[in-house]
Amino acid sequence: MSSFGKQNMVFASLRKLTIALVAGSAVCLAMTSVASAQNNNNFGFNSVVGGVEINAKGVLDVERETLSQNDRQKLAERINGTVADLKKSGLRMISLNGLESAMAEAAKNGTELPLEVQYMAGLQRIEYIIQSPETNDLILAGPGEAFKADADGNIVGAKSGMPVIHLQDFLVAMRNADNARRDYGITVSIDPTQQGVENLQKMFAKLNTFNPQLAGQAEQVMGPQDISLTGIPKDSRYARILVSADFKMKRLSMGLETTPVYMPSLLEMAKAKDTKFRKMAPRFWMECDYEPVAVSNDGNVWQLRGQGVKTLTDEQYFDKDGNKKAKGAENKLAQTWANSMTDNFDRLSKDQPVFRELRNLMDLSVVAAIIKKDNLVEQLDMNLPGILGQEMISTPSWNIPQQVPTQCSFVKLTKSWLVTASGGVDVDSFAVAEKTEKVAKLGEIAALANKRSATNWWWNAE
Repeated sequence: MSSFGKQNMVFASLRKLTIALVAGSAVCLAMTSVASAQNNNNFGFNSVVGGVEINAKGVLDVERETLSQNDRQKLAERINGTVADLKKSGLRMISLNGLESAMAEAAKNGTELPLEVQYMAGLQRIEYIIQSPETNDLILAGPGEAFKADADGNIVGAKSGMPVIHLQDFLVAMRNADNARRDYGITVSIDPTQQGVENLQKMFAKLNTFNPQLAGQAEQVMGPQDISLTGIPKDSRYARILVSADFKMKRLSMGLETTPVYMPSLLEMAKAKDTKFRKMAPRFWMECDYEPVAVSNDGNVWQLRGQGVKTLTDEQYFDKDGNKKAKGAENKLAQTWANSMTDNFDRLSKDQPVFRELRNLMDLSVVAAIIKKDNLVEQLDMNLPGILGQEMISTPSWNIPQQVPTQCSFVKLTKSWLVTASGGVDVDSFAVAEKTEKVAKLGEIAALANKRSATNWWWNAE
């Protein structure tokens, strides 16, 4: 047994805002969040962070706009100013052998992981994977900077305000890489129950008109909606970011979220056109959106290129028994909104950090898929038991999001009810990893990796 033994590393756990919406007529929506981490070092932040909470039963329990002043102060004292030496860099590099050693040292001593380890030295996106045959190492590289906690409990760059990558997300991506190419894949989906849809349709069948005063009754008859997660641990932070991003997307589509980025909601668009949507259910989901992965001529450097995330849609409807059916015709209004979401993704990410976090997850999963597909760990004879989960090194466990209470928002259409339903996120990382393109100039990145400090597991190449 290695020096890790059976010890569990201690992660400082923080939580963030996650809001969502799903199904309904006259637009019924759902809000939820993910849970507090179940370890012994939460530093008091185990109830509400960023506005919402999932209780022990996996259901939305309490809603609050932001962290309390007391929690905010404690978090700032815990995080801010502790890693000032992590100056801003356009190309921060991380040795996986060095990261493994840092994890091993903490586990051996039974101490909490240093903050710079928990937050991957302030790395904010992985752009390159560099294979170093000379040192039998893999190096991850991308922009990075010192980090701080914002008012909602997000760990972000001290200057840019953009989220940093969490070690626990990287570990989940590496340990579950194979799941992305299995039938079930890595996905999240939020769906109304068949019974709930049937109940709602029976309610509307008795109405000649609808008004906001009936929203409460619609919420009750619709009942809770189900969250489905596949391919990653349901109690992981990775899972809750998938859920959060899906929820936030739906919230934007329904016009329940304000953002400095002008992007009309689906409801605004439907009202302007007075579109006939009776029983229709446009489904929105986000998935990977990358250009072919660039590979150096010697095959030692990989570069992730592209925005990373796009929004898609298809059309569904519900029959009289509440069963969801596919519909062949394209919903042009929904497609326009999905295109707008994709086009505005980068701008939205600056205002809504959860979308940048989602892209970080997709980057991590693509990195894990490349490493797995090309057997890089085996080729370099690397020993990464902590990173790959071969030792009993656990990540923080969070309450599993399972159900979303339905809430309704009303928009008046003269011709029909507007019905919106499910959505989700699909992380098909191997499809990205398998599309490559040779790019000669990438050899220069390998040369920069040689500027490594002999005493640290991370360094700045520029």
